[in-house]
Amino acid sequence: MSQVLHNEVYEVFDARRVKAPELRGLDQFVNGMVGWAKNRRPMLKRLKAMADQVEKLEPEIHDLGATRFREKVAESRDMARLGRLEGEAFIRGVAMAREAAWRALGLRPFAVQLMGAMAMCRGAIAEMATGEGKTLTASLAASIWAWGGRPVHVITVNDYLVTRDAHEMGPVYQLMGLSVGSVVHESTPQERYEHYRRDVVYCTSKELLADFLRDQIALGNVRTSTQMALGMMIAPESRAMMVPGLFRVIVDEADSLLIDEAVTPLIISNSPQEDANAVLYRAADELATKLKSGRDFLIDWTTRTVELTARGQDRLDLLADGSGFWRGQRRREELVTQALVARHCFIRDEQYLIAEDGSVQIIDEFTGRVMADRSWRHGLHQAIEVKENVKVTADKENLARLSFQRFFRQYPTMAGMTGTAWESSGELWQIYQRPVIRIPTNRPCIRVQLPVRMFDTMEQKWEAVVGRVCELNDQGLPVLVGTRSVLASEEVSKRLGAMSRAHRVLNANQTAQEASIVAEAGQVGRITVATNMAGRGTDIKLGKGVAELGGLQVIATEPHGSSRVDRQLFGRAARQGDPGSAQLFSCAEDDLFIRHTPVARKAWRTIGPARLIRIAQARAERLARFNRKQVLKSDEWMDQSLPF
Repeated sequence: MSQVLHNEVYEVFDARRVKAPELRGLDQFVNGMVGWAKNRRPMLKRLKAMADQVEKLEPEIHDLGATRFREKVAESRDMARLGRLEGEAFIRGVAMAREAAWRALGLRPFAVQLMGAMAMCRGAIAEMATGEGKTLTASLAASIWAWGGRPVHVITVNDYLVTRDAHEMGPVYQLMGLSVGSVVHESTPQERYEHYRRDVVYCTSKELLADFLRDQIALGNVRTSTQMALGMMIAPESRAMMVPGLFRVIVDEADSLLIDEAVTPLIISNSPQEDANAVLYRAADELATKLKSGRDFLIDWTTRTVELTARGQDRLDLLADGSGFWRGQRRREELVTQALVARHCFIRDEQYLIAEDGSVQIIDEFTGRVMADRSWRHGLHQAIEVKENVKVTADKENLARLSFQRFFRQYPTMAGMTGTAWESSGELWQIYQRPVIRIPTNRPCIRVQLPVRMFDTMEQKWEAVVGRVCELNDQGLPVLVGTRSVLASEEVSKRLGAMSRAHRVLNANQTAQEASIVAEAGQVGRITVATNMAGRGTDIKLGKGVAELGGLQVIATEPHGSSRVDRQLFGRAARQGDPGSAQLFSCAEDDLFIRHTPVARKAWRTIGPARLIRIAQARAERLARFNRKQVLKSDEWMDQSLPF
């Protein structure tokens, strides 16, 4: 067995690290106080001083010839592999990375980008405003870490950004003496095997976790590195792992990936070709149509669940006729309840869409993106397929399951960056033990935040939104209209079309054109309608003359369940000191109020729009935190009960 494979044997098992179980009582209180202190310690002054030291080294390093520069890079890399890249050596290493960015890309990282990179090298989540150059900042931190000799994973939100960032930052890594790889959905097993062994690897969390789980399935009953080494001696190629260990990771859009999307575990499953239970799902749907809301069942809009009343249970017993499969009360009620949830709580083009091939595809409500190859559990997916009269897929047999929270906690060193992390700083510390450092902007932000406009009905709101868009468009200003769902984006598009206003739509149906649509949103007179995905990772640069007119105008058509998502959308305007404005339009019929303030929404004039939104978002975020806590409890059980 080669030395490389021998090392990977131990790295694969060494990577199976998990944090300590959830703390309770006094331990939890003390840990929370430590996190509070670390999130508020005066780190910016120290980071600024370190950035100033990097600045002082620039003339010396900039004058180095190509050969001498490579020699200096090699010296820093050797020190990193010996664990001596600290103090003055660390400052010099950052200065070398900055010079590499200038020589490779013609980009000279600002002081705030250096501060962000050094914060990440310290294992923090760096909050950097939209447009501050997080991609380049991450490349500086990844380079310093990769000098240590172990692969560094850079996680981002989609395959487009994986390919783009790996390609654009590749020359920087090359000058730093490092190799860069990228793993996307279309990558072959051989490509994945090769790219995971490069110094810096760009990938999405879903692809990385799926490959990690496939490795665990391949390991089978192997539980120690000794067993694996013996197996590889007998059949060297039979147990080669796809992912050779988890060491250091930088998470882009950390709030989205570590908080919002971390609730749903990734499951590797096996699906039969035919579904023997399709007839049962159709029968359950037929029974569900005969039950009446309010009498036979009650809907909890907050959690999107349905509960049968005593009358409903009796009526269902009568309708089912108590024969065959339907004789069992529990299974009968479970199937019919899922059919009711599918019919009343899940709306097409909001929670899911029907793809061109006729399949039901889930829409991520936090990002607006299609969650490819995902399905709801416990028969809900099949119930929606019956509701939409498409082919009913088979129930899946789960082969492996792992939550993103538990997966990312297996990295011994983790950092991240995002435009909106401060609101979740306590949770990021509690779950991942990562502090948040707020990096200042390179130029002062001059965005104008206009007051909330509130209405009674959805119709009134849409009329006001379209009227405001037309008003701004007449002035030649570019407008970005943010919506929560595909359905809402298509409603705005329909109304703009009726007003003969040229516009572009970006939702879960147009993910392939996402980057190009968003990148052009700052041109004169451009109207862009987008769901939550609006440009995360893609800069909106203002066209010629737009700054003089007033910059990009962002209109949010509905408050989101998290104030972070609203702030992320508003951050699309007024980047890098540009002018711009943001405004929220809302109404009492918005989903947030229906689910979380069903009574108070009717008195919005008395309460005040801004206060009502704060109350509803606080309740929504409290529920989301509870759900994430339940995932943590499940993780704790898995840590104690499962061998990996």
